[in-house]
Amino acid sequence: MMHIIKPGTKIDFIGTSKTWLTISLVAFVLALGIIAIKGLNFGLDFSGGHEILLAFDKPVEAEAVRGRLDQLFPGVDTSVQRYEVPSEPNKTFYLTRIQRSETFGANEITAMNQAFTTKYGAAFKRLRYNAEAGDVVEVEFVAGATQGIDLSDATLAAVVAGTNHEVRQVRSVGRVEQLRRQVILKGVEASLINAMKELDPSASSAKVEFVGPTVGKQLRDDGLLAVFYTLICMLLYIALRFDFFYSPGAVICLFHDSVVVVALLALFGEQFTLTTVAGLLTLVGYSINDTIVVFDRIRETVGNAQGAALKDVLNKAINETLGRTVMTSSAVIFSCICLMVFGRGTVLASFGLIMFFGIILGTYSSIYVASPIYYFLKQRFGHQEAAVTKKGKKPGSEAAVV
Repeated sequence: MMHIIKPGTKIDFIGTSKTWLTISLVAFVLALGIIAIKGLNFGLDFSGGHEILLAFDKPVEAEAVRGRLDQLFPGVDTSVQRYEVPSEPNKTFYLTRIQRSETFGANEITAMNQAFTTKYGAAFKRLRYNAEAGDVVEVEFVAGATQGIDLSDATLAAVVAGTNHEVRQVRSVGRVEQLRRQVILKGVEASLINAMKELDPSASSAKVEFVGPTVGKQLRDDGLLAVFYTLICMLLYIALRFDFFYSPGAVICLFHDSVVVVALLALFGEQFTLTTVAGLLTLVGYSINDTIVVFDRIRETVGNAQGAALKDVLNKAINETLGRTVMTSSAVIFSCICLMVFGRGTVLASFGLIMFFGIILGTYSSIYVASPIYYFLKQRFGHQEAAVTKKGKKPGSEAAVV
């Protein structure tokens, strides 16, 4: 039978634990510094903006699409990703993200307001724009002052068209006597498609999505809270499943893995999206599973060893689970590499990257963070519980197993 880790392997993990804990602490502090200085590149889910799937009938280069985006939206964070649609293999698709929380800027709203004032004079009451509504503006007229005035949908659309915006639909809202109309514009989508027609006259949009700034902020806050609450629940679980000496190491391990992974994503410029939150939650679940396997073997080994030094018992337990840890982690890492290679340009690649970093860190921290912290806590606070050796004597300076 083939063994990745030979039976009887005796690696002194605990003996070098101070060095590795120092390295882990430095890495954690550096990770916090990277996050604080570089910041997180929040994606559309959290920052708000438009996501438009462009379709071309002929091959178009990504750099050409990116160049048109930069010209159309200067100073705005944009991104372009190749997108595959198996049902339409002869077309070229690009998923574009425009991270602008408002569809229309202050100057555009002012121009529309001026156009309606010029057209309707005192009969025009006000124009309102809510950034959360996306490509929608609302106009309201003064009741009783619109006799003989053309308020047809076509006329209202023509007024807006005079400000270089295309109208998708005009509809009445509220009570009839309020004289309120909603003008739904093509907005960012129309501007983008017109720019892309320079590359391919057949350019069109296959999908358009918009996330408002308030919704994005709520999603961001809820996502971060989900990760935080998960870590707290893990702390309680470990405390009940094992005891106080185990739980701090497990939770510190999870915080260490999550923060370092987020810092790596920030360093590489990866977007922080709902996919990232899903990946972090999956990482937390995997990491705690690996830690529990090691802890369970430690508890079992501790229970069967009478009078042995705690350091030796911990090394024995970690070495016995090492083969299982390496095989399981390797299998998951290979899966993550496949996601990154074959799913590039999609959320699968982002998920695979998060898990790739996370599996490596989770395996490392289960051995070199969680277990050593248990050892130091037991050494510092567990002497009073030390068991009597076979001869009925208290253990010496090298703490005996409880």
